[in-house]
Amino acid sequence: MNSTTFAVTLAAVAFVAAAGYGLQSAMSTPPTLMSPTDHEQSWRSIERATRVALGRCRGLSESRRELCRAEARARDRVEKAELDARYYGTTQAEAHAQEVRARARFDIARSECEARGTDRASCLAEARTAQAKALAKVASS
Repeated sequence: MNSTTFAVTLAAVAFVAAAGYGLQSAMSTPPTLMSPTDHEQSWRSIERATRVALGRCRGLSESRRELCRAEARARDRVEKAELDARYYGTTQAEAHAQEVRARARFDIARSECEARGTDRASCLAEARTAQAKALAKVASS
């Protein structure tokens, strides 16, 4: 093979590789339904609201405080997952949001069981059963 053919082949390979890299990077960027700036502002707003909610829990008795904290953290996770679902607009993001909702309901139920004290084992069993049903529903859809 002469040097001219080799140089042209090398240039063609480099061009195709660069084009492929550009296509790959364009394809790996998920489409969004809102601007990244709006997403970031909403994310920070959720974090601020969570800090305020956690601050309100300080003055409560210990059992109520733990329940209040669990509710605030669960709300934080659910709102962020819903924000991401709106941002990405994919079925995968929506399924993740449903999974987060199910886990958040379980965390709240578990804290309620802890606060209840009596019949804690049966309360936790009911909460686990409800969580398993919700997660199975998410997995089947």
